[in-house]
Amino acid sequence: MKKNQDPDDHFDRLSDELLTLIFNKVLDAKSLCRCSVVSKRFASLIPQTDNVSLTVLPSNSLKANRRRTFFIKFLKFLLGKFMPKLSENEDEDQTYGFMTQVLRNFSDIKRLSVQLPCHGDELGSRGPDHSFLKWKSEFGRELQRCVVLGATSFHRRRSSSKKHRQPPEPILATEEMKTRVVWMISCLIAASTRHWLLKQTIADIPMNLQSVTISDSSKQGRMIMGEEQFKELRKSTNPAVPVERTMVPAVLVKMWYAPVLELPACGRVMKGATLMVIRPVERKMVEIESEDEGLGDYFEGEEEEEVLREAMGELLKEKKPYLIEMDSL
Repeated sequence: MKKNQDPDDHFDRLSDELLTLIFNKVLDAKSLCRCSVVSKRFASLIPQTDNVSLTVLPSNSLKANRRRTFFIKFLKFLLGKFMPKLSENEDEDQTYGFMTQVLRNFSDIKRLSVQLPCHGDELGSRGPDHSFLKWKSEFGRELQRCVVLGATSFHRRRSSSKKHRQPPEPILATEEMKTRVVWMISCLIAASTRHWLLKQTIADIPMNLQSVTISDSSKQGRMIMGEEQFKELRKSTNPAVPVERTMVPAVLVKMWYAPVLELPACGRVMKGATLMVIRPVERKMVEIESEDEGLGDYFEGEEEEEVLREAMGELLKEKKPYLIEMDSL
């Protein structure tokens, strides 16, 4: 009689380099953590994954699922006594605690993407008024640039509607200007909060990141950072000193506005269309002017990328943008 033989493990035929390449394609931190308990070999290779994406659950979900969610049970099993307890204070503390729990499992992250929860009542979240708001910010040690694209109404153009004629110099009424200021402050606060969250994380977990993206589940805004920007931030972070909140410096805002913006290529119409480019006031105007030339592709890789590119291109044709200075927040 032939003795029963254990089935072949085809993963044993794969080199460590190939397996690491596969794990880098998985991206999702939750899935990678689960894979690490499959075998000792997986557990030794997954920490070397350099491309990680992490989705943070809403704080109420973390509380409700803490006892029954497999993922949380798994993390407790995996990290044991080395796992820090989730803070029971504010949502930000819980988000920070969750991020550090998961990211401690990876020792060589180069590209990190984090998606934060949203609460459903954000400005421009496509409610009944069909308003629209999109932003993207760049940070190093502090804010470098933030671009905001918004509209009070954003919808498809009806085939029977007539083309709107723009006034020679569109003028913002006082109430409309106040709305844009609210948009600007809201986006800057959201961006600086994400930067502060990253500062807290790298103060606890040493990382050498080449790129960072922190977005939200509604895909309204992104805080991004490249390799040189991250190095600048890391040099300014002292693990022995409590991490202070990121302050928004005094900024100069260039704002383009159109009461009605026709987008013929994508068949859309934006009402109250507004583009704001926000930079620290210390930046030289010559640098600012040169950077404006490449703004058309600033939202590359986003959903509805072509729509955003067309809208920004049309708004930038307005020759006289508003200039606004705002003190630090």
